[in-house]
Amino acid sequence: MALSLSIVAFAAVDVQKAAGVTGDGSITVTLPANQGNPADNTYKIYKVFDANVDPENGAITYSLPDGKTTPPSGFVVDANGVSYAGGSDVTELSATDIAQIAAYVQHDTPVATVTTEAGDTSFTVDGLPYGYYYITTTTGSLVTIDSTNPTAEVEDKNDVPPVDKKIIKSNGGTVDVDAEGKNAMAQVGTVVDFEATITKKAGALNYKFHDTMTSGLTYNNDAVVTVNGATVAPGPNTFSNTSTDAGDTFTLTFYDEYTNSLADDTVITITYSATVNQNALVTDEENNTAKLSYGDRNGDNWTPEQKVEVYDATISVYKFTKNATSGTDAQKPLAGAGFVLKNSEGKYYKLDNGAVTWVDSINDATEYLTDDTGALADGAAFKGLASGTYALEEKTVPAGYNKADDTEVVIKANDYKAENLAQTAEVENESGTVLPSTGGIGTTIFYIVGSVLVVGAAVVLIVRRRTHANATAA
Repeated sequence: MALSLSIVAFAAVDVQKAAGVTGDGSITVTLPANQGNPADNTYKIYKVFDANVDPENGAITYSLPDGKTTPPSGFVVDANGVSYAGGSDVTELSATDIAQIAAYVQHDTPVATVTTEAGDTSFTVDGLPYGYYYITTTTGSLVTIDSTNPTAEVEDKNDVPPVDKKIIKSNGGTVDVDAEGKNAMAQVGTVVDFEATITKKAGALNYKFHDTMTSGLTYNNDAVVTVNGATVAPGPNTFSNTSTDAGDTFTLTFYDEYTNSLADDTVITITYSATVNQNALVTDEENNTAKLSYGDRNGDNWTPEQKVEVYDATISVYKFTKNATSGTDAQKPLAGAGFVLKNSEGKYYKLDNGAVTWVDSINDATEYLTDDTGALADGAAFKGLASGTYALEEKTVPAGYNKADDTEVVIKANDYKAENLAQTAEVENESGTVLPSTGGIGTTIFYIVGSVLVVGAAVVLIVRRRTHANATAA
């Protein structure tokens, strides 16, 4: 009778047999194809019953091993030895039977202990006495229960419980997410939504979900667990979200009773969110990682870590003028220029209590002034930006210079290279004051006054000639 449940295994086999264990039997275990667990693994082989094999017909009879006076629940002892209480035609043990056998041998010394690491595909333990054996691993999951007759070959078909993690494109589309859901660009102050999935495997034991966020993300304490589209409420028969392990942002502990009630390969979905906070203004991308611990090794069995990254962008300024005194086009940094930032909707950037907001009036906007290096003073920049098209507007113009035209800066979506995320706009100011050419009175007044004087002189001349002509006639 054999029952294979979920385990993970590796190779480079180290076999340690208990003292005095000798015989002609052997057990070969084929390891699972998916060996994604980075930790080593340990198999323990326990003898449940002694076995006697009739050399003539190969018939097996079982008896209690030394030190045992009763069999585990589900088995009976009579004059013919140990037999299964459920009948001789049963070929597969129930979960209750397995639990009873596990309890029966839990204080026994294993007849063999096998340590495996990455790289091998199977192991064999030779020299075992004939018997009925229980094999388990440090994942806490049953491998098999079988008899050596004289050999037993078992295949471990199971793998690590898969875990996936991604960023969900939500929040009205203001968060740009790549196609795989592994990278996103979000404005500081924006809520980013995440989704993690755990695929339950047979023999699930001690499933514990660990999520960790870097300082620029504030967890909103809103994790929701769903299975097959239905919400699963936390409670004593499902999972706990009240205790957080050291190093985690939050931890969900699933109870074995619940996970084992689910069909194998059932997907457990966890959705939650975080707000990009002011720490993201002074750090690189924000990381959010998820992984699952499982089994009976007190946290030594882990699924591979799943990581997603959240970015925000920065726009800096270099302000300059041409150095006319040098007779060249050499750039001269220009201090005292004040800049504000506009988005594509014509609203102005305002940094308010660590969050980026957008206001209607330029007078309410955050303004940064340039220093003697031409950069924004004190290392300032327009930080915490999402992707989009922006315009730098010069609000304060240095004395003796003309206001520069607005400078457009484009932060491309789904481009996480440094040259896109951290841009510096170069803005030139021209010196001198330009007299108005249109819209003002300019030189027009001189033409008007001149015309009036010419007309007036002509009138005087005509009047004088007429007066002279009249006097001569008289």
